[in-house]
Amino acid sequence: DKAALDAIAARHGDVGDALATFCRRRMVHNLVRTSPILTAVPADERAKLIERFQTRLFQPGERLIEQGSNPSGLHLIASGGVSVAREDQGDTTVLAELGVGQVVGEVALVLRRPATAHVFAAVPTVTLHLAADQFLGVVKAHPELLAKLYELAIQREEETRSIAGQEATEVGDDVLL
Repeated sequence: DKAALDAIAARHGDVGDALATFCRRRMVHNLVRTSPILTAVPADERAKLIERFQTRLFQPGERLIEQGSNPSGLHLIASGGVSVAREDQGDTTVLAELGVGQVVGEVALVLRRPATAHVFAAVPTVTLHLAADQFLGVVKAHPELLAKLYELAIQREEETRSIAGQEATEVGDDVLL
């Protein structure tokens, strides 16, 4: 059971390291096969691509992305989940809940503008992070990835505008009543 495994790992650090390495490798292997974004890249090139990403850990409530900030990079959600929320004049609107295999940060990176929303871990979350300064090199080598990220960025930007417009209409309707 987990308690016995934890006890062994505590006594024998190399066992814990081996298990952590195995778990990360398995998680990455599953992402490489199933992520909608990564499937844009030919299968034989995905493993090499993913080597350029760094593992990042986030606790619940911790922000991956700050609204209005320049992008730090692209986050591919490896485990856990995030909430995407936009602040406007003191009001916060949750735009999306995203999980394993999805990405965040693409709107700011691809459209070259500050982040349009906060992104924070909803639960303990692991992401694979591609730093902004490496993004251009990756998409030059994999233009099909850029095309997929561009489509996603445009779709998400339209969804954000639609939600913001809907809220404005609802507020207007409430005022009219």
